[in-house]
Amino acid sequence: MSKKMSVTRRIWQGFKGKVYIHLVLPFQESHAPIWHIARGTAIGLFIGLTPTVGVQMYIAALVWGISRYVFGFRFNLPIAVAMVWISNPVTFLPMYYGYLVTGHWIMVNLGHPDHLMTFETFRHSIEALSAGGETGFFAQLVNGLYILVIEFGWPMVLGSLVYAIPLGMLGYPLAIYTMIRYRHHLAENSGMSYQEWKQRYVTMD
Repeated sequence: MSKKMSVTRRIWQGFKGKVYIHLVLPFQESHAPIWHIARGTAIGLFIGLTPTVGVQMYIAALVWGISRYVFGFRFNLPIAVAMVWISNPVTFLPMYYGYLVTGHWIMVNLGHPDHLMTFETFRHSIEALSAGGETGFFAQLVNGLYILVIEFGWPMVLGSLVYAIPLGMLGYPLAIYTMIRYRHHLAENSGMSYQEWKQRYVTMD
């Protein structure tokens, strides 16, 4: 029993370490303007909560490039990339199945026929897609779109938006609030006012 608890504890500690590295450390190390961090949080959350397994980071980079160089709209790319990690090897299966169930429920209540796949079919399709990382970006993107549109259909897309839109929007003010508190703490520990700390450390993306 104690050996099993030890293994479980190591797994849990390893998971917490990955969460810290991928989701917490980028915020702590960022010296970008808070508004850029908040935008990156919202955009990254939205992308990470859509059923685009395996290509979220590419999508975030593409959105960043278009936003910055076409529309002149800036957000912090490292933060956006960090936030898409919310869809990770531990969470993406239950998340995506939840999207499918939610979208299916909405479509059935709107009068569409019942096309809900079983969880086993869903799991095998996702595992086949996530194992295709060696095929290259475009091949993986095409395969992912095929599974998303043909096998899962619009119920998953619709279900994901139920979560991605409000949680992405919530990420914006939450990031502002959290970063202001954290930077006030850093300034206090450095013996500076908040304004002095910003002038010394905050840089543009």
